[in-house]
Amino acid sequence: MPRLRNQHSYIPPVCEPHAYKVSSLFEPDLSPLDSANDCIVDQAHPLVFSVKANANSEDNPSYDEAMRGPYAKEYTDAATTELHTLQNELDCWELVEREDWMNVLPSTWAFKCKRYPDGRVKKFKARFCARGDRQKEGIDYFDTWSPVVSWTTVRCMLILSVLLDLKTVQADITAAFVHAELPPEEE
Repeated sequence: MPRLRNQHSYIPPVCEPHAYKVSSLFEPDLSPLDSANDCIVDQAHPLVFSVKANANSEDNPSYDEAMRGPYAKEYTDAATTELHTLQNELDCWELVEREDWMNVLPSTWAFKCKRYPDGRVKKFKARFCARGDRQKEGIDYFDTWSPVVSWTTVRCMLILSVLLDLKTVQADITAAFVHAELPPEEE
């Protein structure tokens, strides 16, 4: 059977009898195979081995790690952009004098380094977060909800777009959670 050779294919080609076993992703066993059926991996796309794990602590640093690390300037720029968006563009808060009865919540930063599949840096994100876990139910808030779409709805919409031959587009809203209107009694 002729062997198809395609550098850009993610599907490994059919194994040949002279192929070698791969006992580990990083330390191949170079003893010849007994038969083509013993072959698990003959050829893999280079990106398969360069992808980093999602739960990498380098890509989710704490505030101190981000500000002292090699990408401190990039994280500072991302934090500045986040504060500018929340304060100037979305008008998320107003400064008031602190009263004794107020429960002032502390804040924290969540940093993220987004990467391409090959491991290159795509962008740096910073999110300014109020510590909502410090609130007391019935005193600081009365109800919680999250505007998240169900996967059933997404699937139905995609099926309808295919059946009706509609064009689908994807969009990302920066700080989407802050765009929601609050009822007057909750402002």
